[in-house]
Amino acid sequence: MFALESVASTPGKMEARKEVRMHRADEERIRAAAAATGLQEADFIRQAAIIRAQEVKQRMTLSSLPVETFEAFRAAIEAPGKKVPNLTRAAKVTKDIFRDAE
Repeated sequence: MFALESVASTPGKMEARKEVRMHRADEERIRAAAAATGLQEADFIRQAAIIRAQEVKQRMTLSSLPVETFEAFRAAIEAPGKKVPNLTRAAKVTKDIFRDAE
């Protein structure tokens, strides 16, 4: 048997159905892989889809930077702030333009 990533079962009754069209060659590959892992084809396909969905979600919620870039970012946000005269003046001039909704 091959090791699989563990996929936690969602509790409750499975009610949603999905129909998948695929090439026969792909069907054969999935059938062989499911048999090799000891899973029914539907379980194999469902687990593969859940694993892929988890990967996508993780990529969407994670940001990664090269070490040098992260260190430069950290240094920038930890550095003391500076007054920017033109920005201070612009904030004073426009202070009444934007207000919080009441």
